[in-house]
Amino acid sequence: ERHVGDMGNLEADASGAAKLDYVDHEISLVDDQRSVIGRSVIVHAKADDLKSQPAGDSGARIACGVIGRAKSQ
Repeated sequence: ERHVGDMGNLEADASGAAKLDYVDHEISLVDDQRSVIGRSVIVHAKADDLKSQPAGDSGARIACGVIGRAKSQ
């Protein structure tokens, strides 16, 4: 079962590059209870098996980042 913040499995190409266009109606970029601003994004080495908890037996953490908003120009 999908949990809030689970973006699903994303496959990278041979060079390690991946692209994701993603729409999620459970999260928000505005200041409310569903906001993900200031939250982390973690990339794991393997695909989520969609069974094991909490990380889906998805292997080592290989990248991370923080979600933020760029200042408008």
